[in-house]
Amino acid sequence: MTDEKDLSALTVLFVDDEENVLKSLSRLFVDEQFAVLTAGSGQEGLETLRNHDVAVIVSDQRMPGMMGAEFLARSREIRPDAVRMILTGYADVSAAMDAINRGGAFRYITKPWNDDDFVYAVHDALDRYHLAAENRRLTALTIKQNEELKKWSSELEVYVQQQTIDLSRRNKELEQLTVKL
Repeated sequence: MTDEKDLSALTVLFVDDEENVLKSLSRLFVDEQFAVLTAGSGQEGLETLRNHDVAVIVSDQRMPGMMGAEFLARSREIRPDAVRMILTGYADVSAAMDAINRGGAFRYITKPWNDDDFVYAVHDALDRYHLAAENRRLTALTIKQNEELKKWSSELEVYVQQQTIDLSRRNKELEQLTVKL
């Protein structure tokens, strides 16, 4: 779990148009190792994403100017690797589907939330972010190592061909010496 990992380099962004909700979320996560950013609107959230590397995005669904699903969809273009979650006070199935389908939401959390469940959900999202980042790192490493192996294999093939030609030449020389004797 994330408690054992160094989270100090990670950032979580909370986006909600209600200042008291942002303050509650900041207080809830004040003792965590990761950084917490807040934004009071979807537009402010997008600007924050352009300026900060964010691992997890939690957005309110109902905000003036830009709904949460739209914000998450647009945030996906800026920070495609970030894990996105939607937070709402309304049990709206179509909004949940929109947030998941358009915005790629990992979780749908309702207001009021249970503090322990919410903290667990954010840690779970951070774990997901870590796993995806590690998967990307290992995939890139595997591709690089496969390219190196192909190069070495090719070089080895050339070396073996050269040695075969050299052995064949020496074998002919030995045959000629044997015939002379």
